[in-house]
Amino acid sequence: MGAIARSPFAHRLTGASQTPQNENVVIRDLSTLPRIGFKGNGTTKWLSSKVSAVPDAPNKAITLSDGSLIARLGKEEYLVLPGRDAVGSVCSELEASWNADDASGERRIGYPLPRADSHSWLYLEGSSIAQMMAKICGVDLRGDRFLQGEVVQTIVARISAVLIREITDGSYGLHMLTDFASADYLWDVLQDASAEFGGGFAGNGRI
Repeated sequence: MGAIARSPFAHRLTGASQTPQNENVVIRDLSTLPRIGFKGNGTTKWLSSKVSAVPDAPNKAITLSDGSLIARLGKEEYLVLPGRDAVGSVCSELEASWNADDASGERRIGYPLPRADSHSWLYLEGSSIAQMMAKICGVDLRGDRFLQGEVVQTIVARISAVLIREITDGSYGLHMLTDFASADYLWDVLQDASAEFGGGFAGNGRI
């Protein structure tokens, strides 16, 4: 499974003209990176046999040694994101492993969800992220309330979203995954909300 060939935000990103004024709110488009989900009976047991660890409860996320992030969205539903600063192969490896196990007749292994074909992936970082998000989301995302490794499935500006608090050494980071179809609307909302803080989309999605 390779990264998708395009981003739903690509036509709006124009390099230097999209450089934020400061680092209070920086929005990076990671939609060209791979991502995958797994769901259904047996998923937890199957995924646990393929990676070193999985979150022990829904709405939690952990980071593996290679930088990959495993988010547990439900009792038997997971989202897998590669490390942002490396070309991760975890998604393609897991998909290949699932296909092999399915072909061999393994049962109760859940089923894959092609998240790279359905959900955009943004990464928001900066000291004013929680303040900005308070304008468009009803969940309290302040750093002392929405802790590192926590996951919330909520509404952002009337769009269903998965928000994951990044696990870092101090800076505030937030992963946001939303449906592709809402990309243009979400762009306008985030540009407007971030403008107050001198922020916006960065021209280069990768760090």
